[in-house]
Amino acid sequence: MVDIGCGSGRFLIWLAKNSGERRNYLGLEIRQKLVERSQFWVTELGLRNVYFMFANATVSFNQIVSSYPGPLSLVSILCPDPHFKKRHHKRRVLQSQLVDSITNNLCLGGRVLLQSDVLEVAADMRERFDEYSDVFEHVDCIDKDLRCDNEGWLLDNPMGIRTEREVHAELEGATIYRRMYQKTRVVSH
Repeated sequence: MVDIGCGSGRFLIWLAKNSGERRNYLGLEIRQKLVERSQFWVTELGLRNVYFMFANATVSFNQIVSSYPGPLSLVSILCPDPHFKKRHHKRRVLQSQLVDSITNNLCLGGRVLLQSDVLEVAADMRERFDEYSDVFEHVDCIDKDLRCDNEGWLLDNPMGIRTEREVHAELEGATIYRRMYQKTRVVSH
């Protein structure tokens, strides 16, 4: 599993500690001090299946993930920096290049979880993956246990563990917009 823009890493550390699945977890973060702090906690806790890396995922995801010997089964992008100003939208983490890299590296049946407390950002991420409808299906189409509202946003967190931003936003009364996709076909773009 790769968490893009993992921030302080608490979500990924909790997931690794509490998941019953045998899986490796990689957190990619563009702020080096957060990576160093996260890796410190991994060492302190003695976790061997979690690693944090300083990287700009938008440009280096493919290189990092394609060198891993095992399958990539889950990618999450949870509450990325919204970069509200129109001229800064090019700084948003989920650009076409990253969607292509995720599409090319995710195993068949692998999932992508997108989440934001900013509707505009969530809708932008959703649109980018909806463009790949020949490769991905909205998980609600496959898994009827995940309930969605009438706009297709997941009503519950499918991971069972919330990010710091998610907790903060919910305490402020904000809505969390989530969308999950599953890779159902191998098609080159």
